[in-house]
Amino acid sequence: MAILTSNELIGFYAEFASWEPSRLGPVILRANVYVEGQVTVPDPVPLELKLAVAMVVKDMAQDRRLSSTKQGDYQETFSYVSNDPKVEGILNKYRKNRGQKLWMI
Repeated sequence: MAILTSNELIGFYAEFASWEPSRLGPVILRANVYVEGQVTVPDPVPLELKLAVAMVVKDMAQDRRLSSTKQGDYQETFSYVSNDPKVEGILNKYRKNRGQKLWMI
């Protein structure tokens, strides 16, 4: 399940309406994968979580962070770290294992 679609992104940031779908799609996919790896996504997806993904897309779109590609079974490797306190504040509400205590015996 994608957290954010291209139409929803354009609703947050209208400047992406002029982007070619072939350029915009991969950035949205990477942002969705990044956020889905960080949080437990509730159903339905809250608007603030969609906003966090939109903010990550906007940040990722600033420069290309692709570090390698592999043909055949296509693979991409990219690096991204969110340093935006607004994004991190939203993601912290939905982080995996939030509130669980680990017990060691």
